[in-house]
Amino acid sequence: MKLSISKKLILSFLGLTLVILISTLGLARWSFEQGFLDYVNALEESRLKLVAASLSREYADAGNSWSGMNRQRFEGILWEHAPANLEEAVSMGRPPPRGLMLSVPGTVPSYPAGMEWARELGPPTALYTTQGELIAGSLPSAAETRPIRVPVLVDGEPVGELRSAPRRHFSLPQETAFSRQQWVTSGLIGIVSLMLALVVSLLLTRVLLAPIRRAISAIAQLSSGDYAVRLNEHRADELGQLMGDLDRLAHKLEESRSSRQRWLASISHELRTPVTVLIGEIETMKDGIRPLDMAQILSLDQEVSRLRRLIDDLYELSVSDIGGLRYSFAPVDLMQRVTAAVDGIRGRATDKGIDLQVSGETDKMISGDSQRLDQLFINLLENSLAYTDSPGRIDITLARRGTRIVVRIQDTPPGVDVDECEKLFEPLYRHEVSRSRRIAGVGLGLAICRNIVEAHQGTITATPSELGGLCIELVFPITAGT
Repeated sequence: MKLSISKKLILSFLGLTLVILISTLGLARWSFEQGFLDYVNALEESRLKLVAASLSREYADAGNSWSGMNRQRFEGILWEHAPANLEEAVSMGRPPPRGLMLSVPGTVPSYPAGMEWARELGPPTALYTTQGELIAGSLPSAAETRPIRVPVLVDGEPVGELRSAPRRHFSLPQETAFSRQQWVTSGLIGIVSLMLALVVSLLLTRVLLAPIRRAISAIAQLSSGDYAVRLNEHRADELGQLMGDLDRLAHKLEESRSSRQRWLASISHELRTPVTVLIGEIETMKDGIRPLDMAQILSLDQEVSRLRRLIDDLYELSVSDIGGLRYSFAPVDLMQRVTAAVDGIRGRATDKGIDLQVSGETDKMISGDSQRLDQLFINLLENSLAYTDSPGRIDITLARRGTRIVVRIQDTPPGVDVDECEKLFEPLYRHEVSRSRRIAGVGLGLAICRNIVEAHQGTITATPSELGGLCIELVFPITAGT
């Protein structure tokens, strides 16, 4: 049978409470019995001291001798100091033996032989000489090993010793009844404690499981495709961390779905545009509206080339996303790669009225793939060239920062808002205002660039440029030993 978390918590609380109750009540019961018996034995020792005082007078009156002490006389003295007096015994319905009279101060009553009834009023007691010889009374064999001992003193000198059997368990009806009452009380306390534990466990379970149930509900909504759910719990414990992670997961899923939708819409648009142009031109040529000449063939070739570039970029991005691009790492001079990329577009930049500037020197090498790095810098420079108004400027700087090399590519207006800089690395994302779709491109270049940089253990970020346009910053680790 499977138990829910709430039932497990309730059973755990009840089990823990039961263990604590059993141990606590058991120890309390043991402590009570031991304390009560110690108290009774302390009273017995006080009684023996009173008996010892009477015996010392008997010893002195007999000429410092125990010759006058016999069983009947010893039991009479014990009666005088019995725990319960004769009136209490009679009131309990237990009449004294025939011939027994209450003592009068200064006198001692006579007792019939045996005195079994009188001995029941006190623990077994015996009188011994200093040499350990029994004078009167008797002790059970079990009490002879560790009896209660009280010396009988005359002028400060011991002349005998009283020994009494200690109490090790309840024996009187009153004590047994009192012990039973304590057991009943302990049982009631245990039952009430368990009931309180059950109530508290139910409340605690409800409080503790409430955030978990909310998290389960949120996960169910996420599973059904509702990514707008948010828990917004502000807790400082593990549950708060879990709920925060769920909120971040929901945000990421919502962003992913939105990005996928934008991706599909953009792909559809980018694919439809050249296909539509091709279909239109082919239809016009079929209908004889336009002649099939070299100009039309070049126009068709231009649209096919655009379509091919889009397909190639999509393929390359998908391969780089799954880590399928091949890299051949070797020590690479980053300045040479940047200079080669700049030289490749300098002519087109000059024709457009864009000034290219490269500054900074570093002789440090990085571990990289020359072909992929060339692709990286060409894509970045092509992006800057395409989105920079003429006349304009593109500055490329290289500098060392600790154990890393920093490459910064800055251009002049138009610029990009800070909030949109990070989105530039999303596939098919392009700024729709200042850096608009006025040039041929599908917005995959920067996404591919990010994958190449990350494959080189580097980072790439976009921020507004000091020149008024966009600043792309790349950071690469320097190869050890260079």
